Amino acid sequence: MARLVVVLLAIVSAATAIGQTAATCPWVASGTAEHFLGGEVSLIAHIESNTAGSCTFTRQGGKDASSIEIRVGSTDTHACPRDSAPLKALGNEAVQCRVGGAPSQTADRISGRVRRVFFVVTMTNIPGATKPEPSDPRLADAYAASPLERLAEQVAGNLF
Repeated sequence: MARLVVVLLAIVSAATAIGQTAATCPWVASGTAEHFLGGEVSLIAHIESNTAGSCTFTRQGGKDASSIEIRVGSTDTHACPRDSAPLKALGNEAVQCRVGGAPSQTADRISGRVRRVFFVVTMTNIPGATKPEPSDPRLADAYAASPLERLAEQVAGNLF
């Protein structure tokens, strides 16, 4: 009888361990988020399907936390104002803007669309998330992408 109880406990424990997998984001890997945020991250994911849901990667450090938020869905949330800077070759109708928040926070955002799926990528409290416009246009590298653009490219690519 004692052996039966031990065997049953082992089976139940193994099934429980298999059922508790770490959260994953279908559009960006945790390692990629760690690269952009500069260290270990925590993830909160609310995934409905491959074309709907949200992921928030957060890295605690210093006074303010830095984070990456990705939202994907079939509804256009108008995440950036209509007069925002357009971006080429990043899905359809992609624009970039800076979003207001608490005085100590800077949030840069790219929103766009791939087919019928809208996406929004926001980087909060990440210095250099967007590239500054150079004072001399001859020095600008037209092909250089900011960290925010590179991350949005990954999200858009995973939506194709």
